[in-house]
Amino acid sequence: MSIGRAPTVFVSSTCYDLKQIREDIRDFFRNNYNFEVMLSEFDSFPVDPCKGTFENCLNNVDNSADIFILIIGTRYGYVTDQGKSITNLEYLHAKAKGIPIYVFVSKQLNNSLPLWRNNQNGDFTSVVDSPKIFEFVSEIYDEMHQWVYTYESVSDIKATLKNQLLGIFADGLKYISLKTKPKYSVLNCGIPSDAARVLIEQPYAWEYKFLAYVLKNDFDNLKSQRWNYQYGLVDSPSLSIESIDFVDVISARINEITNLVNSMGIIFNKVIDDAIGKPGIPSDLEMILYVSKQLASMYERLISWALYFKALHVDERYSHLLELLYALPMSALNSIDDFVKKLYDEITSIPDKDDGKERKIALTCTLNIDNQDELIAEINRLTVSVRKGFN
Repeated sequence: MSIGRAPTVFVSSTCYDLKQIREDIRDFFRNNYNFEVMLSEFDSFPVDPCKGTFENCLNNVDNSADIFILIIGTRYGYVTDQGKSITNLEYLHAKAKGIPIYVFVSKQLNNSLPLWRNNQNGDFTSVVDSPKIFEFVSEIYDEMHQWVYTYESVSDIKATLKNQLLGIFADGLKYISLKTKPKYSVLNCGIPSDAARVLIEQPYAWEYKFLAYVLKNDFDNLKSQRWNYQYGLVDSPSLSIESIDFVDVISARINEITNLVNSMGIIFNKVIDDAIGKPGIPSDLEMILYVSKQLASMYERLISWALYFKALHVDERYSHLLELLYALPMSALNSIDDFVKKLYDEITSIPDKDDGKERKIALTCTLNIDNQDELIAEINRLTVSVRKGFN
């Protein structure tokens, strides 16, 4: 949300059966808080004329929503080609964006949910338009970090929202206060919202969650570079090297990637442990940010290193060597991707309250360089060829 403008609330639900509730929620936010409210049936709903209703709804969640209100009645609604309703997909987009989400499920549907769970092939057409709505609500309930409220009337929804908005206001004041304290100076470093949340709330295993969130954020920002490597896309000018100098250039470049991989190995297997700290010792938050930024920077340099060879123009005799060099960091990149994803999935699945379960979290990563033997053999072959004057 930009400073100086009112927050924007996106209300997601099926429209026709919940028309009055949607309008009442719109009036609640506008009359009491002067918030902007987005409902697809109103003229104020931003529309790109080149896109359909489905795409416009998702774009508005992605680009404009600061708070997401999901109201579930007894209709699932139109099912898209992706096998989910628009409301379902709007919810998933809001989750991915990391904004506050408030879910309200009608008591009629909520009371029928246990019956459906015990008999999922039963006939519930007297209650819902599609059993997929039970699946949708079940998935939401099964999420550890998503609270679900039930309602009988719009008054229930408004009462809950009033209390929750007070909580948001209190959290905002706490955030402003913490930012001035040296211990929480990292709040001024542009960290992702999820990382800020766990730092402020300090749930169970919060230091690990902080690391997982900042790592995921930094590596998500490198997706375009990873795709460039995956598809061999080069946006730099072509380079030419004389054949006689090529082997020397390659030797220097191989030293670069070796040093990079060794440095990343130290961070994975030593620095992360020092940043998190041993039990009873406070974590060094600035060091955790340092770890994340350094790993992301080195990862990006590995990709740049490989793409350098895509941009080279040399004698055709070196084409196989260029292919080997381009593939050299692939295993290391894959290992890093797997580490970041596994760490995020495992850490964020831990509940915010200690459930008494013992968990072992591996913060190490093994980095290998592919096809080294084949690469060395090819370099040796070409070195002999150069010495013989390519005879």
